Amino acid sequence: MKDTEEARERADRYVFDIIPESAGPRKATLRGSVIHSIRNPGSQTFLAKEHAVGIVLSPAPRLRASLGSDRITEYDAPVGCVVINPAGVDSSLAWSETRKNLVVAIPPETLSELALQELDLANVELEPPAFGTVDLRALDVARRISVELTGKATPNELYLDSLVTLFGVHLLRTYASPMKQLPPPRGGLSAKSARRVEEYLREHFTQKVHVAELAAVAGISPNHFILRFARTFGMPPHRYLINLRLDFAEKLLIDGEIAIAEIAYMSGFSDQSHLATTMKRYRGKTPTELRFAR
Repeated sequence: MKDTEEARERADRYVFDIIPESAGPRKATLRGSVIHSIRNPGSQTFLAKEHAVGIVLSPAPRLRASLGSDRITEYDAPVGCVVINPAGVDSSLAWSETRKNLVVAIPPETLSELALQELDLANVELEPPAFGTVDLRALDVARRISVELTGKATPNELYLDSLVTLFGVHLLRTYASPMKQLPPPRGGLSAKSARRVEEYLREHFTQKVHVAELAAVAGISPNHFILRFARTFGMPPHRYLINLRLDFAEKLLIDGEIAIAEIAYMSGFSDQSHLATTMKRYRGKTPTELRFAR
């Protein structure tokens, strides 16, 4: 399972490696990563492996940037200015004054999964707007993420994950177009691949499982995996994983011997509130209601 371990490591660490820890608080969620960043004058050049989006939280004058080419553009970035760096596209940025922004990073396979749910498309590509473009809806989500990251309380992973999901859907609705590529596969997973993926999910459902590692288990491209999985199991991988967690939690709740908070952690949820919200959404009852009903 070396390939799956490497896929998980890349997905978990990448954006945190680009932006130094000293820049500000950050949090990884199921669907992506967020960073509240304050950085002194400097520059950076990198090739994005995730879809990285920066939202300006305070005016940033005289930025010098490039995206996907050697052409340098100088511009002033007002509050709400959004910069989208699609995965696989190299970029550079230089700034002469301290800048404050919120960074959202979403792995390509996660955006593809959202696209399948939102647009019924297995694969999309992001079309970055012109430098200096202000996106007030993105700014609203970014500010809510920033407040959660910088507050006195420990950031709530479930809340941040919902904001990352909301942000991803906004990206799809505003900046996405279908990818020009080979037609998607006609059928689902082979019986052998489906069995291997299902066994892997049942062994690791309490952990963070990324589409890239599941695709590695199946032996196919991450871009084709989501659609094939959905055709085989009748739902996207994320929903299937949630069902496994809820099935396990329900069994423990019915047994009635373990505290609900402990069941939440044992089932792969961040806390009791995360379990309650998810169970209410997908099963129609909270853990407490289910326990007393039985």
